[in-house]
Amino acid sequence: MSQRTMDINLMERRYKVNCPEGQEVALQQAADKLNQKLEHIKQVTRLSHPEQIAVMAALNLCHESAQLELSQRKRIEELEEKVKLLQETLEQVATEQRPGRK
Repeated sequence: MSQRTMDINLMERRYKVNCPEGQEVALQQAADKLNQKLEHIKQVTRLSHPEQIAVMAALNLCHESAQLELSQRKRIEELEEKVKLLQETLEQVATEQRPGRK
């Protein structure tokens, strides 16, 4: 897959990054989200060094990702339990409906 160089802006700084063709919109959306996070952290924490702001943003994004992953795992477990219960119910009904049962 071919690469293309794009300019993105983070905290009023321009960065050139490589991007696979067809992923330009996704990269720009990710950059916009990151920039919003960086600006928010800069305002809330009053940090001034870009490196400190970037580390805080990375920690926050990792924490959010971990929380989302945990939430998804719990939801999958709940759905698997419901599917198991549904399968057991269907098997019970099928057993009760078999011909020749008295």
